Amino acid sequence: MSVTRRDFLKLSGLAAAAASSSTWVSAVMAWQAEQPLDPIRHVLNRMTWGVMPADVSRIQEMGIEGYIDWQLGYEDIPDPVIDAWLEKYPFLNGTARDVYLAAHSDDRVYTVMPWDRIYRATYSERQLFELMVEFWTDHFNVPAGDALGEKVVDDREVIRRHALGKFRDLLFASAQSPAMLYYLNQAESVAEHPNENYAREVMELHTIGVDGGYTETDVREVARALTGWTVNYDSSGFYFDNSVHDAGEKTILGHYFPAGRGIEDGLAVLDILATHPSTARFVSRKLVRRFVSDTPPDSLVESAAFVFLTSEGDIRQVMRHILLSSDFMGAHGQKFRRPIDFMVAMLRALRPGLDLGDHGAWLVWMLEEMGQFPYAWHPPNGYPDAAGAWMNTNGLLNRWNLALLFPYASEGWWDEIQLDLNAVIPPASTAEHLVNASAEAILGGVDRLSLDDRRLLADFVTDGSNPGMEMTDDLRADKLPGLIGLLLAAPVFQWR
Repeated sequence: MSVTRRDFLKLSGLAAAAASSSTWVSAVMAWQAEQPLDPIRHVLNRMTWGVMPADVSRIQEMGIEGYIDWQLGYEDIPDPVIDAWLEKYPFLNGTARDVYLAAHSDDRVYTVMPWDRIYRATYSERQLFELMVEFWTDHFNVPAGDALGEKVVDDREVIRRHALGKFRDLLFASAQSPAMLYYLNQAESVAEHPNENYAREVMELHTIGVDGGYTETDVREVARALTGWTVNYDSSGFYFDNSVHDAGEKTILGHYFPAGRGIEDGLAVLDILATHPSTARFVSRKLVRRFVSDTPPDSLVESAAFVFLTSEGDIRQVMRHILLSSDFMGAHGQKFRRPIDFMVAMLRALRPGLDLGDHGAWLVWMLEEMGQFPYAWHPPNGYPDAAGAWMNTNGLLNRWNLALLFPYASEGWWDEIQLDLNAVIPPASTAEHLVNASAEAILGGVDRLSLDDRRLLADFVTDGSNPGMEMTDDLRADKLPGLIGLLLAAPVFQWR
C-alpha cells in the first residue's frame, strides 16, 4: 500500500503548515533550536548540498577546520564524475556559437544547462565550490532566456572562474560578460542615450547596495562612464567602442573624472566599487545570510567585511572567516532549503542506490513547478534567499509531492532514472528497525525524529499492527518508498 496524502499530513506533522506557514516555521525553528548541536552534521549541512556518509567519514578524518580548508582549496580536489559529464556535452566548454550550433541539432541543449546545475551539485566532490557558484549566480543574476549561449560562457568564465577568487576579478568579468551586457542593455548604451540599467544594478545589487551612499546623479554619471562598453558581434566577446563613449568630465561617488578619457572611466568606476567599504558590508551580509542565518548577526557581518577589505576582496578568506565563526556554529537548523537545495539534498541522500542517467528533464521541470528553475529568474536580484520567500502553499505542496513520488523511481516510474532502495537502506528485522535505519540514512540519525514520530512511522509501516513484527521482503518492498517519502517531506529534512 502506497502512502496517501492523509498518511503524509498525519505522520509528518505538517498538517498545520497548510493552514499557517508562519506557525509551522516558528514551531520548527523552536524545535530545531532545542536539538543538541552536532558540529560535524551542521558544518556538512551548510558546506554541502546534502550530507552523504563519505562526507561524514572525511570530516571525521580531517577535523572541521581541515575539512573547511580542503573544500576551500577546491582546485586540488579531483572531480572525475564531473570531468566525465563534461566530456558528454562538450558545448558546455565551448563558445556561445558552439552552444547555438548544438541546440540547432538537438533541442535537449535547452535543458542540459539547467540539468548541469543539478548534476554538478549532486555529484561534484567540490561541494562548497558548487554552493559558491550558486551564490554568485544569484548575485550576478542573468537569466538564460534567448541568450543561452552567452549564459553558458558566463557561467564558466565569470561565475566558476572566480567563485572563490578575488571579488574585483569577479566584478570586472561580470561587467564585461556579453550575457550581462545584453541582459541589462549595456551593449546599447551610447553617449547620446546612456542606458542606466546596468549602472543602477551594479551599485544596488552587485556592490555597495541600495543604502550604500550613491545618488541618482551617481547612477547617471556611472551610465555615462560605461558608454561604449558593448559586444563584438563577430566574436561575441567584450568590446569597447570609443566612438560612442561619453568623454566629458564626471563626478562619481565623490571622485572626479577628467574629460578626454575612454575605457579608463569604466575601469575606474569598477575599481571604486570593488574596494568600497559599503561593498564589503553588502557582500558580507549576503554571504552570512546564505551560509549562517536569514537574520545575519551584525557582528559577523562587520568582521567579515573587515576581512574583505584587508584581504582586497579575497572571497576564500572571507568564507573561511564566516565558516569558522562562533555565529556560524551556533546557527544550526536555521536555514530552510530552497527548492533546488531540497532536490539536490534528496538526490544525494539516495545517491548510493541512484542512477540519474544522462538527462533528467523530469526533475528539471519539477524545479519549475517549485519556483526555482535554474537560470530563469527574470529580475536582476536573483532567486530569494530567505525562508519566507518559499513558505507558501503551492511551493510546499510541490515539494511534498516530489518527496513522496520520487522514491517510486524504485518501481520504474520515470524513464532513465533508476533507484535501488535496498542500496540506500540496510536490512531491518522489524518495522521499528526499518524506521531507525531509514532515519539514519536519510536524516543522519534516529535522534532527528521525536519518539512520537518514530512510533507513527512504525504504525505506517505495519498499518497499525505490532511495530516489532517481522519485516518480510514483501512488506519492506511495499512500505519502503512511502516511508522514505515521508522522511524526505518531513520538516527536519527541509531545514539545515
